[in-house]
Amino acid sequence: MPDVLALTAMETHIRELAAADYPDFFAYLNAQLAINGKEGYPLFQPVSRDVVEFPSEKESAFVAGLSRSIGQPGWRRAWVICNAAGDIMGHVDLRAHVDSVILHRALLGMGVGKAFRRRGLSRQLLDYVCQWVRDSDGIEWIDIEVLGGNTPALALYQGAGFEHLCEIQDMYRIDGQPQSVIRMAARFR
Repeated sequence: MPDVLALTAMETHIRELAAADYPDFFAYLNAQLAINGKEGYPLFQPVSRDVVEFPSEKESAFVAGLSRSIGQPGWRRAWVICNAAGDIMGHVDLRAHVDSVILHRALLGMGVGKAFRRRGLSRQLLDYVCQWVRDSDGIEWIDIEVLGGNTPALALYQGAGFEHLCEIQDMYRIDGQPQSVIRMAARFR
């Protein structure tokens, strides 16, 4: 576990995810899945707690989306926050909605590695991607879906001005238990 004092003073930088990052990035995502709903962490992915590896078909779709232009079906953009050594500490990504009539909106995904939580990195990533949307053409809204029990994520998004749109009860059945999803959004144009 990194030294807490060292983490607070650590320099970080956010940069676009590059092809050279893919092995480390997907290892980071697998580490995220390994604690999803375990070790006192809330469920933050709508998958069983037994899923500890990012499926290869989702990995392929993620990578393919990065090469598509915004507005094309399946497009995606992703950024990582790294320390001075280049280690991936967290990420944020935007992706297309499935429906082609929702091109003016993007879905947000985000996470921070277990060893780097509670250091303000999530807020840095969220502020970064919101500014990116403000500076970009075409995207007017960011949409987020948060599992109902993920109070840290809800507080982060509410604190950044995302509006609570609705809660859908029993949206998922994860490990036999009903899970609600809270939909939130922020408008940038």
